[in-house]
Order: sequence, then structure tokens, then C-alpha cells
Amino acid sequence: MFGYITGDYNLSRMTTNIESYSQKELVTDHVLLRLPVKSLFRFKCVCKSWHDLIKSSNFIKKHFNSESNRLRLMVCKFGVNYNKDPGCVPTNQRIYRCEDVGDFRCIYGPINGIFLLEKGHYIDNVRFAWWNPATKECRLIPRIHFEVQQYFEDNNRRLGIGIDLVNQDYKVIWHRTFWDDMTSDVYPKVYAAVYSTKNDSWKFLEPEHTHLCQICISQNCTYMNGVYYWISTSQRFCKEDNVYFIRTFDFATELFGEMTGPPIPGEHWASLMLRGGSLAAMSCDDVTQAMTANYGIWVRIRENNWIKAYTVNPPIPSHYPIGIWEYDKFIFELTQTCRLVFYDQTVKQVTSLGFHFYDLSCGSNWAISYKESLVPIKNEKPTDKDNAEYFLTKY
Repeated sequence: MFGYITGDYNLSRMTTNIESYSQKELVTDHVLLRLPVKSLFRFKCVCKSWHDLIKSSNFIKKHFNSESNRLRLMVCKFGVNYNKDPGCVPTNQRIYRCEDVGDFRCIYGPINGIFLLEKGHYIDNVRFAWWNPATKECRLIPRIHFEVQQYFEDNNRRLGIGIDLVNQDYKVIWHRTFWDDMTSDVYPKVYAAVYSTKNDSWKFLEPEHTHLCQICISQNCTYMNGVYYWISTSQRFCKEDNVYFIRTFDFATELFGEMTGPPIPGEHWASLMLRGGSLAAMSCDDVTQAMTANYGIWVRIRENNWIKAYTVNPPIPSHYPIGIWEYDKFIFELTQTCRLVFYDQTVKQVTSLGFHFYDLSCGSNWAISYKESLVPIKNEKPTDKDNAEYFLTKY
């Protein structure tokens, strides 16, 4: 007697196996999504399927947006430590430390968990690098040289980072104006260049706006949906009705634009920021007023209408605003003690962040909202120079 297996039975058995396999993958995917980046890098070596899963763009995106990948406050301090004392920040709170850094200038971002590092204080020695602190990857960016005269000095120098959503390309926009020592005035030309990570190259741009535009420093990375935003001023407005406006840059079209800004008097200090995923601005008539400084918080609603939401009056001594945490916690550096505190507008409470930078002088502070990311940034053929320590100390 010959037995046989019907097609229906075979299909049922095969379906059961597929469903079982899919269930295993779903469980694996769910568990791995809850792990920190450091653990995921180790688990890439478990098997080929895990390696491919963790490297996939879909998993990288889901991991970044997962609830377990919580938003953290990242504090970056650059300064000179004359005592060589590493104990100014608790060890368990430090994710990176580098000695003998000579000319670090700024940190921009993050965009999907990656940052842009900048070095160099002079026209011809500026250098950049992408950095992912979670994966410890660093990618040096080729230098670019603007053709300027020897008697030029930096007048206004602003950067923005973001994503060209059409080509899925991480880009850098660099906007510059120069001071002409020969005429004792701003040179009447705007210089700009955009860097493409996919092409690993810079391209010079020809902005149409005037050199009289002065772009201000933002409180955090003001990139949203393919566009970077800066709050700006211009000498085209006379002093009595000087107002701020918003300068934009679209990373897909690589064009600058302009839009209405909050109605802040031109003589007031102002800074743009992202608050709850939306554009907002902070203004103050005098940031040097200890205990009595009043900061106006402006928010953009609908298309481009700005309203003053409320006033922040932090009861703290001599300070300077350096960032925003979560939604309404404003971070200040106490200028006399180099300590960091945040003021919670909701409960009207001041809290120390526990960072004591009194041994680091002559430097800058950045307070950044940060989530770990698996986004790869290395070149296809990285060299031993593609690391943060080389960039910060030797590049």
C-alpha cells in the first residue's frame, strides 16, 4: 500500500511553519527594539539574521522611535582644565571625554541621533565631522576653502544640518559673511556652501538675499521636515521698527527663503528653538539682569502666526540661557559658579542638574535633547582617522 500526503495537508503544514517562523521573528524584533545601541552592536555577532535585521533601515527607524529609546538630556562642555582634574562630572554621567582639544568651536544637532562637530576659529582652518556618540562612529568631512581676501575676518558664521528628504541625504548648510578691514564694513556679498554626505563633497551656492541679514544663534537644532530655520535681523529695518524675521533653507531644493518672525523689538535679545516639535522663540530685553530677567516665550501657530504664550522669570542669580529640556524646562548656566540648572515653568521650580564645571574655564556649554541612534555615518572605506579623538586633537 502506498501512502501519500495531500496538497491541502502539505499546505497547512507549510503555513503553520511560516506562521511559527513569523512569530519568532516578531518576538525577536520586539525584544531587540528595547535594547540600547551598545547591546545591539554586540548582538549583531549572534547570527546573520540578527546582523541583517539590526543593520536594516526599517529596524534603525523603529528603534529610534521606540518608547524604550527615551529622550535624554545631553550636556556638552568645552573648556580648559588647568588642573587636569577629571572629577568635575560624575563618571556614570559621562559618555565621552577628550583631553588636549585645542580649537573646538561648536556642536550642532542632533538629527536622528547624529551630530556635526566644528573646529577652528579662523577663516581658513575650519573643519567638520559627523559624530554618532551611541555607535562611537565619526566621519571626517572634507575641508572647503572660500576665496576671500587676506584682510577679511568672520562677521557672521552660521550652520544648519538636516536631511534632504527627496534623496535621503544628510546635508550641512554653511552661511557666512565677512568683515572687510580695508573698508571697516561688512563685505557686500553672502557666501554659502552645502555639503552632501552621499556625494562626500561641498557645493558653493549663490544666495540672493543681502549681506545685511544677520543670522542669530538658536537655542537648539531648529530643523523640521527638510527645512532649517534661523531667527535673523537686517539693517534694512530702521531702529524704531526693527523686527526679527525667519531665514530658511530647504535641503532638497538647496534654496534660501524668508518668512515672518515673532514681533520682537529689534533691540531685544532673541533666540529660536524647537519646543514640543514646533518652532518657538525666546526673547529678553536684558539677559544680564540677575533674578529679574524676564524671558518672553513666543510660539508659532497654524501657518505662520506668532503669539506670546507666557513670560518666564527664573529666580536665579547671574545666568545665561543655553537650552530647553522637554517642553517647558529652560536650562541656564550660572555664570559665577559654572553650574547648570533648569527652571520648570509649570511648577515654578529651580533644580540643579548636578553638573559642576568649575574646573573648565574659557569654554562653552550646550544642553541638548538626545536619543540614541543606530544611523550609520562612516565612509564605505573608513580610515584610522575616522574617529572622534583624531578629529578633536589632530585634524
